[in-house]
Amino acid sequence: MTIKRDMEIDCPNCGTSNLILVWDTINAQVSPEAKTGLLRGEINVFRCRLCEEMITIDKPLLYNDMESKFMVWYFPFAWVENGRILDAVTPDGQTKGTEYFPEIDLSGRIHHVFDMNELVRYIRFRDVLAEEVRHAAG
Repeated sequence: MTIKRDMEIDCPNCGTSNLILVWDTINAQVSPEAKTGLLRGEINVFRCRLCEEMITIDKPLLYNDMESKFMVWYFPFAWVENGRILDAVTPDGQTKGTEYFPEIDLSGRIHHVFDMNELVRYIRFRDVLAEEVRHAAG
């Protein structure tokens, strides 16, 4: 399942109100265009319609690749520093995701990252592994 929504944000530079699209989850098979946007650095990025100020929206993002059977969940590192991460992850590293996405089965192993660049690198890494599996099978 892919979950996206509109969010109103005031530009930190000029104060102009902007309506932007933010993503909470991306399913690679359901929304391949979102995966492409993520790999290009275009997901959860704000650009002011007036002054063109550009910032990253620092919010959690769950990525699910059902074909390659992995999930990776990005959290802003500030969540670790202020303890908010404990709302989403147990002290032994298990996900408490049902509060966030009750309609998604989060019972499998989820890889957690704390940097958007690391999220992209991890997805690319898993894509290389999946390609090798396909190559070996064919």
